[in-house]
Amino acid sequence: MEIKKLDTLPEKIIIPLRQHRGAVCEPLVKKGDRVLVGQKIGESDEYYSSSVHSSVCGEVLAIEEAAHPDGNKVMSVVIQPEESNESVEFPKCGDITSDQLADFIKESGIVEHYGMPTHTVLRPKGKKIDTVLINATSSEWIGGTFKTPADYASQMIDALKMLIKAAGAKNGAIVLRTDDQASIDAFESIEIDGKNLQVAPLVGSRKMGYYLNEQDSNIVVLSQERIFGKKILNFFTYNVTGRKVKIGCDPTSVGVAVCGIKSAKALYDAVNEGRPFYDTVVSIEGVSDKMEYILVKIGTPFKDVIDSYGYTGEIGKIIANGVRTGVAQYTDQVPVTKGTTRISIQKPEEVIRDESIECIHCARCVDVCPVALIPSRLAVMADQGRFDECRQINIDNCIECGDCAAVCPSKIHILQLIRYAKDAIEMAYENLPEKESSNLKLGCGCGGE
Repeated sequence: MEIKKLDTLPEKIIIPLRQHRGAVCEPLVKKGDRVLVGQKIGESDEYYSSSVHSSVCGEVLAIEEAAHPDGNKVMSVVIQPEESNESVEFPKCGDITSDQLADFIKESGIVEHYGMPTHTVLRPKGKKIDTVLINATSSEWIGGTFKTPADYASQMIDALKMLIKAAGAKNGAIVLRTDDQASIDAFESIEIDGKNLQVAPLVGSRKMGYYLNEQDSNIVVLSQERIFGKKILNFFTYNVTGRKVKIGCDPTSVGVAVCGIKSAKALYDAVNEGRPFYDTVVSIEGVSDKMEYILVKIGTPFKDVIDSYGYTGEIGKIIANGVRTGVAQYTDQVPVTKGTTRISIQKPEEVIRDESIECIHCARCVDVCPVALIPSRLAVMADQGRFDECRQINIDNCIECGDCAAVCPSKIHILQLIRYAKDAIEMAYENLPEKESSNLKLGCGCGGE
Protein backbone atom coordinates (compact mmCIF):
# COMPACT_ATOMS: atom_id res chain seq x y z
CA MET A 1 0.00 0.00 0.00
CA GLU A 2 1.47 3.32 -1.09
CA ILE A 3 1.27 6.21 1.36
CA LYS A 4 1.77 9.67 -0.10
CA LYS A 5 3.19 12.50 1.95
CA LEU A 6 1.60 15.93 1.90
CA ASP A 7 4.69 18.10 1.56
CA THR A 8 2.96 21.36 0.58
CA LEU A 9 2.51 23.60 3.60
CA PRO A 10 -1.00 25.00 4.06
CA GLU A 11 -1.53 28.71 4.67
CA LYS A 12 -2.33 27.93 8.29
CA ILE A 13 -2.34 24.99 10.66
CA ILE A 14 -5.23 24.70 13.12
CA ILE A 15 -4.43 22.44 16.08
CA PRO A 16 -7.38 21.82 18.45
CA LEU A 17 -6.49 21.72 22.12
CA ARG A 18 -8.93 18.82 22.50
CA GLN A 19 -7.83 15.81 20.48
CA HIS A 20 -9.66 13.30 22.68
CA ARG A 21 -12.56 12.76 25.04
CA GLY A 22 -11.64 14.28 28.38
CA ALA A 23 -10.22 17.54 29.64
CA VAL A 24 -9.40 20.32 27.18
CA CYS A 25 -5.72 21.25 27.30
CA GLU A 26 -4.56 24.68 28.38
CA PRO A 27 -2.43 26.53 25.81
CA LEU A 28 1.28 26.80 26.59
CA VAL A 29 1.89 29.42 23.89
CA LYS A 30 0.46 32.83 23.06
CA LYS A 31 -0.11 34.92 19.97
CA GLY A 32 3.17 35.95 18.36
CA ASP A 33 5.21 33.05 19.75
CA ARG A 34 7.38 31.04 17.39
CA VAL A 35 6.93 27.30 17.81
CA LEU A 36 9.02 24.36 16.58
CA VAL A 37 8.07 20.95 15.25
CA GLY A 38 7.20 18.68 18.16
CA GLN A 39 6.96 21.50 20.69
CA LYS A 40 4.31 20.96 23.34
CA ILE A 41 1.67 23.66 22.93
CA GLY A 42 -1.07 22.33 25.20
CA GLU A 43 -1.36 20.22 28.34
CA SER A 44 -3.66 19.54 31.28
CA ASP A 45 -3.13 18.30 34.82
CA GLU A 46 -6.27 16.18 34.52
CA TYR A 47 -5.69 12.43 34.22
CA TYR A 48 -8.12 12.07 31.31
CA SER A 49 -6.13 14.25 28.96
CA SER A 50 -3.15 14.05 26.64
CA SER A 51 -0.56 16.60 25.57
CA VAL A 52 -0.82 18.44 22.26
CA HIS A 53 2.23 19.24 20.10
CA SER A 54 2.91 21.49 17.15
CA SER A 55 3.21 19.68 13.84
CA VAL A 56 5.04 22.55 12.13
CA CYS A 57 7.54 25.29 12.71
CA GLY A 58 5.98 28.75 12.57
CA GLU A 59 4.31 31.71 14.28
CA VAL A 60 1.22 31.48 16.46
CA LEU A 61 -1.42 33.67 14.79
CA ALA A 62 -4.19 33.16 17.32
CA ILE A 63 -5.63 31.03 20.07
CA GLU A 64 -9.34 30.92 19.35
CA GLU A 65 -12.34 28.69 18.88
CA ALA A 66 -12.24 26.94 15.53
CA ALA A 67 -14.18 24.25 13.68
CA HIS A 68 -13.63 20.64 14.79
CA PRO A 69 -14.47 17.47 12.79
CA ASP A 70 -17.00 16.39 15.43
CA GLY A 71 -19.21 19.32 14.41
CA ASN A 72 -18.42 21.61 17.33
CA LYS A 73 -16.02 24.49 17.84
CA VAL A 74 -12.98 23.90 20.02
CA MET A 75 -10.29 26.20 21.40
CA SER A 76 -7.38 25.83 18.98
CA VAL A 77 -3.89 27.10 18.28
CA VAL A 78 -3.65 28.65 14.81
CA ILE A 79 -0.13 28.63 13.37
CA GLN A 80 1.32 30.18 10.21
CA PRO A 81 3.81 27.51 9.10
CA GLU A 82 7.23 28.27 7.67
CA GLU A 83 9.57 26.28 5.47
CA SER A 84 11.64 24.86 8.29
CA ASN A 85 11.93 21.48 9.97
CA GLU A 86 13.51 22.89 13.10
CA SER A 87 12.31 20.77 15.97
CA VAL A 88 12.62 20.44 19.71
CA GLU A 89 14.57 17.63 21.27
CA PHE A 90 12.03 15.15 22.53
CA PRO A 91 13.61 12.63 24.92
CA LYS A 92 13.65 9.01 23.84
CA CYS A 93 12.29 6.41 26.19
CA GLY A 94 14.95 4.21 27.73
CA ASP A 95 14.66 1.39 30.25
CA ILE A 96 11.89 2.77 32.48
CA THR A 97 9.20 1.40 34.74
CA SER A 98 5.62 0.75 33.67
CA ASP A 99 4.46 3.85 35.57
CA GLN A 100 7.01 6.00 33.79
CA LEU A 101 6.04 4.49 30.43
CA ALA A 102 2.38 5.36 31.02
CA ASP A 103 3.39 8.95 31.83
CA PHE A 104 5.56 8.99 28.70
CA ILE A 105 2.53 7.96 26.60
CA LYS A 106 0.50 10.87 28.00
CA GLU A 107 3.39 13.29 27.47
CA SER A 108 3.78 12.08 23.86
CA GLY A 109 0.17 12.99 23.09
CA ILE A 110 -0.86 9.47 22.10
CA VAL A 111 -4.62 8.92 21.86
CA GLU A 112 -6.88 6.27 20.37
CA HIS A 113 -8.73 6.99 17.13
CA TYR A 114 -12.00 6.44 19.00
CA GLY A 115 -11.20 9.36 21.30
CA MET A 116 -9.68 8.07 24.54
CA PRO A 117 -6.17 9.00 25.74
CA THR A 118 -4.14 5.79 25.41
CA HIS A 119 -2.69 5.91 28.92
CA THR A 120 -6.22 5.97 30.39
CA VAL A 121 -7.15 2.89 28.34
CA LEU A 122 -4.10 1.03 29.62
CA ARG A 123 -4.41 2.22 33.21
CA PRO A 124 -8.05 3.08 33.95
CA LYS A 125 -8.65 4.34 37.45
CA GLY A 126 -9.94 1.67 39.81
CA LYS A 127 -9.46 -1.16 37.30
CA LYS A 128 -6.76 -3.70 36.50
CA ILE A 129 -5.84 -4.59 32.91
CA ASP A 130 -4.55 -8.11 32.25
CA THR A 131 -4.95 -8.24 28.44
CA VAL A 132 -4.00 -5.75 25.71
CA LEU A 133 -5.40 -6.00 22.18
CA ILE A 134 -4.23 -4.13 19.09
CA ASN A 135 -7.02 -3.90 16.53
CA ALA A 136 -5.05 -4.11 13.28
CA THR A 137 -8.06 -4.94 11.10
CA SER A 138 -7.66 -1.49 9.53
CA SER A 139 -4.03 -1.67 8.49
CA GLU A 140 -4.50 1.35 6.21
CA TRP A 141 -4.62 3.53 9.32
CA ILE A 142 -0.92 3.02 10.01
CA GLY A 143 1.01 6.23 10.53
CA GLY A 144 4.39 6.48 8.82
CA THR A 145 5.94 4.18 6.27
CA PHE A 146 7.81 0.89 6.45
CA LYS A 147 10.73 -0.36 4.42
CA THR A 148 9.39 -3.91 4.25
CA PRO A 149 6.24 -5.75 5.40
CA ALA A 150 8.37 -7.56 8.00
CA ASP A 151 9.41 -4.15 9.32
CA TYR A 152 5.74 -3.33 9.91
CA ALA A 153 5.12 -6.64 11.68
CA SER A 154 8.15 -6.39 13.96
CA GLN A 155 7.30 -2.81 14.93
CA MET A 156 3.74 -3.82 15.86
CA ILE A 157 5.07 -6.68 18.02
CA ASP A 158 7.44 -4.26 19.77
CA ALA A 159 4.62 -1.78 20.26
CA LEU A 160 2.40 -4.48 21.77
CA LYS A 161 5.13 -5.40 24.25
CA MET A 162 5.39 -1.75 25.30
CA LEU A 163 1.62 -1.44 25.67
CA ILE A 164 1.58 -4.60 27.81
CA LYS A 165 4.33 -3.17 29.99
CA ALA A 166 2.60 0.18 30.40
CA ALA A 167 -0.64 -1.55 31.40
CA GLY A 168 1.05 -4.01 33.75
CA ALA A 169 -0.77 -6.75 31.83
CA LYS A 170 0.09 -10.42 31.32
CA ASN A 171 -1.05 -11.14 27.77
CA GLY A 172 -1.52 -9.40 24.46
CA ALA A 173 -2.76 -10.01 20.93
CA ILE A 174 -2.67 -8.33 17.55
CA VAL A 175 -5.85 -8.92 15.54
CA LEU A 176 -5.61 -8.86 11.74
CA ARG A 177 -8.29 -9.11 9.09
CA THR A 178 -8.71 -12.54 7.49
CA ASP A 179 -8.62 -11.11 3.95
CA ASP A 180 -5.48 -9.02 4.62
CA GLN A 181 -3.08 -11.60 3.29
CA ALA A 182 -0.22 -9.14 3.00
CA SER A 183 -0.30 -8.47 6.76
CA ILE A 184 -0.72 -12.16 7.59
CA ASP A 185 2.33 -13.03 5.48
CA ALA A 186 4.32 -10.21 7.11
CA PHE A 187 3.66 -11.48 10.63
CA GLU A 188 4.33 -15.10 9.71
CA SER A 189 7.76 -14.07 8.42
CA ILE A 190 9.04 -13.09 11.88
CA GLU A 191 9.78 -14.86 15.15
CA ILE A 192 8.64 -14.32 18.74
CA ASP A 193 10.91 -15.65 21.46
CA GLY A 194 12.76 -17.79 18.93
CA LYS A 195 9.60 -19.38 17.50
CA ASN A 196 8.11 -18.86 14.05
CA LEU A 197 4.94 -16.84 14.45
CA GLN A 198 1.68 -18.39 13.25
CA VAL A 199 -1.40 -16.23 12.67
CA ALA A 200 -4.34 -18.07 14.23
CA PRO A 201 -7.94 -17.64 13.03
CA LEU A 202 -10.71 -16.89 15.50
CA VAL A 203 -13.12 -19.69 14.65
CA GLY A 204 -16.07 -20.93 16.70
CA SER A 205 -15.19 -21.24 20.39
CA ARG A 206 -11.47 -20.83 19.78
CA LYS A 207 -10.77 -17.48 21.33
CA MET A 208 -7.52 -15.80 22.37
CA GLY A 209 -7.06 -17.96 25.48
CA TYR A 210 -7.04 -21.14 23.41
CA TYR A 211 -4.16 -19.93 21.27
CA LEU A 212 -2.20 -18.55 24.22
CA ASN A 213 -2.17 -22.10 25.62
CA GLU A 214 -1.58 -23.79 22.28
CA GLN A 215 1.37 -21.58 21.35
CA ASP A 216 2.67 -21.38 24.94
CA SER A 217 3.19 -17.65 24.63
CA ASN A 218 1.85 -14.49 26.23
CA ILE A 219 1.60 -12.84 22.79
CA VAL A 220 -0.42 -14.15 19.83
CA VAL A 221 -1.46 -12.81 16.46
CA LEU A 222 -5.04 -13.61 15.45
CA SER A 223 -7.27 -13.02 12.45
CA GLN A 224 -10.99 -12.42 12.07
CA GLU A 225 -13.52 -10.86 9.74
CA ARG A 226 -13.41 -7.09 9.94
CA ILE A 227 -15.93 -5.65 12.39
CA PHE A 228 -17.09 -2.27 11.15
CA GLY A 229 -18.72 0.36 13.33
CA LYS A 230 -18.04 3.33 15.59
CA LYS A 231 -18.88 1.49 18.82
CA ILE A 232 -17.26 -1.89 18.26
CA LEU A 233 -15.09 -2.13 21.38
CA ASN A 234 -17.36 -4.35 23.47
CA PHE A 235 -18.29 -6.57 20.52
CA PHE A 236 -14.64 -6.78 19.45
CA THR A 237 -13.57 -7.71 22.98
CA TYR A 238 -16.09 -10.55 23.18
CA ASN A 239 -15.21 -11.82 19.73
CA VAL A 240 -11.50 -12.02 20.58
CA THR A 241 -11.47 -12.96 24.27
CA GLY A 242 -14.93 -14.36 24.97
CA ARG A 243 -15.40 -11.87 27.82
CA LYS A 244 -18.82 -10.25 27.96
CA VAL A 245 -18.93 -6.54 28.73
CA LYS A 246 -22.01 -5.33 30.57
CA ILE A 247 -24.20 -2.68 29.00
CA GLY A 248 -22.95 0.76 29.95
CA CYS A 249 -19.41 -0.50 30.55
CA ASP A 250 -16.34 -0.73 28.35
CA PRO A 251 -13.66 -3.44 27.85
CA THR A 252 -11.58 -2.13 30.76
CA SER A 253 -14.35 -3.38 33.05
CA VAL A 254 -13.36 -6.95 32.14
CA GLY A 255 -9.62 -6.29 32.23
CA VAL A 256 -9.10 -5.66 28.52
CA ALA A 257 -7.46 -2.62 26.89
CA VAL A 258 -8.19 -2.17 23.19
CA CYS A 259 -5.71 -0.02 21.29
CA GLY A 260 -5.64 0.93 17.63
CA ILE A 261 -2.92 0.51 15.08
CA LYS A 262 -2.40 4.28 14.91
CA SER A 263 -1.65 4.61 18.61
CA ALA A 264 0.60 1.54 18.51
CA LYS A 265 2.66 3.07 15.70
CA ALA A 266 2.73 6.44 17.47
CA LEU A 267 4.09 4.77 20.62
CA TYR A 268 6.78 2.96 18.65
CA ASP A 269 7.88 6.23 17.03
CA ALA A 270 7.88 8.11 20.33
CA VAL A 271 9.99 5.46 22.07
CA ASN A 272 12.44 4.72 19.26
CA GLU A 273 12.64 8.02 17.41
CA GLY A 274 11.81 10.53 20.15
CA ARG A 275 8.88 11.85 18.12
CA PRO A 276 5.51 12.78 19.67
CA PHE A 277 2.19 12.19 17.90
CA TYR A 278 1.88 15.09 15.45
CA ASP A 279 1.13 13.49 12.07
CA THR A 280 -1.25 10.80 10.87
CA VAL A 281 -2.33 8.85 7.80
CA VAL A 282 -5.70 9.84 6.34
CA SER A 283 -7.48 7.99 3.55
CA ILE A 284 -9.41 10.10 1.05
CA GLU A 285 -12.09 8.88 -1.34
CA GLY A 286 -14.80 10.09 -3.69
CA VAL A 287 -15.29 11.43 -7.23
CA SER A 288 -13.38 8.42 -8.60
CA ASP A 289 -12.71 4.77 -7.84
CA LYS A 290 -9.32 5.49 -6.36
CA MET A 291 -8.61 5.56 -2.63
CA GLU A 292 -5.49 7.41 -1.58
CA TYR A 293 -3.60 7.35 1.71
CA ILE A 294 -1.81 10.52 2.69
CA LEU A 295 0.51 11.24 5.60
CA VAL A 296 -0.48 14.69 6.85
CA LYS A 297 0.42 16.95 9.74
CA ILE A 298 -2.12 17.27 12.54
CA GLY A 299 -3.97 20.55 12.05
CA THR A 300 -3.92 20.51 8.25
CA PRO A 301 -7.25 21.84 6.90
CA PHE A 302 -9.37 19.33 4.96
CA LYS A 303 -9.18 21.65 1.94
CA ASP A 304 -5.44 21.11 1.59
CA VAL A 305 -5.84 17.34 1.78
CA ILE A 306 -8.59 17.46 -0.86
CA ASP A 307 -6.44 19.66 -3.10
CA SER A 308 -3.62 17.09 -2.88
CA TYR A 309 -6.13 14.46 -3.98
CA GLY A 310 -6.47 16.40 -7.21
CA TYR A 311 -10.18 17.24 -7.15
CA THR A 312 -11.02 20.80 -8.19
CA GLY A 313 -14.73 20.51 -8.99
CA GLU A 314 -17.75 21.51 -6.96
CA ILE A 315 -18.18 19.65 -3.69
CA GLY A 316 -21.63 18.72 -2.43
CA LYS A 317 -20.59 17.24 0.90
CA ILE A 318 -17.43 16.50 2.89
CA ILE A 319 -17.69 13.70 5.45
CA ALA A 320 -15.16 12.85 8.14
CA ASN A 321 -14.55 9.21 9.07
CA GLY A 322 -16.77 7.32 6.66
CA VAL A 323 -19.89 7.91 4.59
CA ARG A 324 -22.08 5.62 6.69
CA THR A 325 -21.06 6.56 10.19
CA GLY A 326 -19.11 9.80 9.83
CA VAL A 327 -19.93 13.47 10.39
CA ALA A 328 -20.74 15.86 7.53
CA GLN A 329 -18.62 19.00 7.68
CA TYR A 330 -19.94 22.55 7.27
CA THR A 331 -16.56 23.93 6.15
CA ASP A 332 -13.48 22.64 4.35
CA GLN A 333 -11.33 24.56 6.85
CA VAL A 334 -11.93 21.96 9.55
CA PRO A 335 -8.54 20.47 10.58
CA VAL A 336 -7.25 16.92 10.58
CA THR A 337 -7.04 15.62 14.15
CA LYS A 338 -5.58 12.49 15.74
CA GLY A 339 -9.00 10.89 15.38
CA THR A 340 -9.35 11.60 11.66
CA THR A 341 -9.14 8.40 9.64
CA ARG A 342 -10.95 9.20 6.39
CA ILE A 343 -12.17 12.12 4.31
CA SER A 344 -15.00 11.37 1.86
CA ILE A 345 -16.02 13.75 -0.92
CA GLN A 346 -19.38 13.76 -2.68
CA LYS A 347 -20.36 15.73 -5.74
CA PRO A 348 -23.62 17.72 -5.48
CA GLU A 349 -25.52 15.13 -7.53
CA GLU A 350 -24.24 12.31 -5.30
CA VAL A 351 -25.68 13.75 -2.10
CA ILE A 352 -28.65 11.60 -1.09
CA ARG A 353 -31.80 13.59 -0.40
CA ASP A 354 -34.36 10.79 -0.24
CA GLU A 355 -37.33 11.34 2.05
CA SER A 356 -38.29 8.69 4.58
CA ILE A 357 -41.58 6.84 4.30
CA GLU A 358 -43.35 4.54 6.72
CA CYS A 359 -41.61 1.32 7.75
CA ILE A 360 -42.88 -1.61 5.63
CA HIS A 361 -41.74 -4.17 8.24
CA CYS A 362 -39.51 -6.03 5.80
CA ALA A 363 -37.03 -6.88 8.60
CA ARG A 364 -34.00 -6.32 6.38
CA CYS A 365 -32.43 -4.24 9.15
CA VAL A 366 -32.87 -7.19 11.53
CA ASP A 367 -31.23 -9.57 9.07
CA VAL A 368 -28.07 -7.48 8.72
CA CYS A 369 -27.64 -6.38 12.35
CA PRO A 370 -24.38 -7.98 13.61
CA VAL A 371 -25.49 -7.82 17.25
CA ALA A 372 -29.03 -9.20 16.82
CA LEU A 373 -31.01 -6.03 17.63
CA ILE A 374 -34.28 -4.84 16.08
CA PRO A 375 -33.16 -1.54 14.56
CA SER A 376 -36.56 -0.55 13.14
CA ARG A 377 -38.16 -0.82 16.55
CA LEU A 378 -35.35 1.18 18.15
CA ALA A 379 -35.80 3.89 15.52
CA VAL A 380 -39.52 4.22 16.25
CA MET A 381 -38.95 4.41 20.00
CA ALA A 382 -36.13 6.93 19.58
CA ASP A 383 -38.23 9.24 17.43
CA GLN A 384 -41.04 9.07 20.00
CA GLY A 385 -38.68 9.78 22.88
CA ARG A 386 -39.25 6.40 24.51
CA PHE A 387 -35.72 6.16 25.82
CA ASP A 388 -36.49 3.89 28.78
CA GLU A 389 -37.82 1.27 26.37
CA CYS A 390 -34.77 1.71 24.15
CA ARG A 391 -32.61 0.82 27.14
CA GLN A 392 -34.73 -2.22 27.90
CA ILE A 393 -34.09 -3.70 24.47
CA ASN A 394 -30.35 -3.02 24.69
CA ILE A 395 -29.82 -0.01 22.45
CA ASP A 396 -26.34 0.38 24.00
CA ASN A 397 -25.31 -2.83 22.25
CA CYS A 398 -25.56 -1.09 18.85
CA ILE A 399 -22.09 -0.81 17.31
CA GLU A 400 -23.25 1.90 14.88
CA CYS A 401 -22.14 0.09 11.74
CA GLY A 402 -24.90 1.68 9.64
CA ASP A 403 -25.87 -1.55 7.88
CA CYS A 404 -29.51 -1.12 8.95
CA ALA A 405 -29.88 2.29 7.33
CA ALA A 406 -28.03 1.15 4.21
CA VAL A 407 -30.53 -1.65 3.46
CA CYS A 408 -33.72 0.14 4.53
CA PRO A 409 -36.04 0.46 1.50
CA SER A 410 -38.06 3.14 3.33
CA LYS A 411 -34.94 5.31 3.68
CA ILE A 412 -35.53 5.74 7.42
CA HIS A 413 -32.63 7.42 9.20
CA ILE A 414 -32.21 4.48 11.57
CA LEU A 415 -28.62 5.10 12.59
CA GLN A 416 -29.16 8.80 13.28
CA LEU A 417 -32.23 8.00 15.40
CA ILE A 418 -30.36 5.38 17.38
CA ARG A 419 -27.49 7.80 18.00
CA TYR A 420 -29.96 10.46 19.07
CA ALA A 421 -31.47 8.08 21.63
CA LYS A 422 -28.08 6.93 22.91
CA ASP A 423 -26.92 10.51 23.39
CA ALA A 424 -30.16 11.40 25.16
CA ILE A 425 -29.87 8.37 27.44
CA GLU A 426 -26.25 9.20 28.30
CA MET A 427 -27.21 12.73 29.31
CA ALA A 428 -30.41 11.75 31.12
CA TYR A 429 -29.02 8.87 33.12
CA GLU A 430 -25.66 10.30 34.13
CA ASN A 431 -25.30 9.79 37.89
CA LEU A 432 -28.99 8.87 38.19
CA PRO A 433 -30.55 5.66 39.57
CA GLU A 434 -31.07 2.97 36.98
CA LYS A 435 -34.88 3.18 37.11
CA GLU A 436 -35.07 6.96 36.97
CA SER A 437 -37.20 8.07 34.02
CA SER A 438 -35.89 10.62 31.58
CA ASN A 439 -37.58 13.98 31.19
CA LEU A 440 -36.49 14.96 27.72
CA LYS A 441 -38.20 16.47 24.72
CA LEU A 442 -39.75 13.95 22.35
CA GLY A 443 -38.76 13.43 18.76
CA CYS A 444 -35.61 14.53 16.98
CA GLY A 445 -37.19 15.62 13.72
CA CYS A 446 -34.98 13.32 11.64
CA GLY A 447 -37.96 11.97 9.74
CA GLY A 448 -38.01 8.44 11.14
CA GLU A 449 -41.40 6.75 11.27
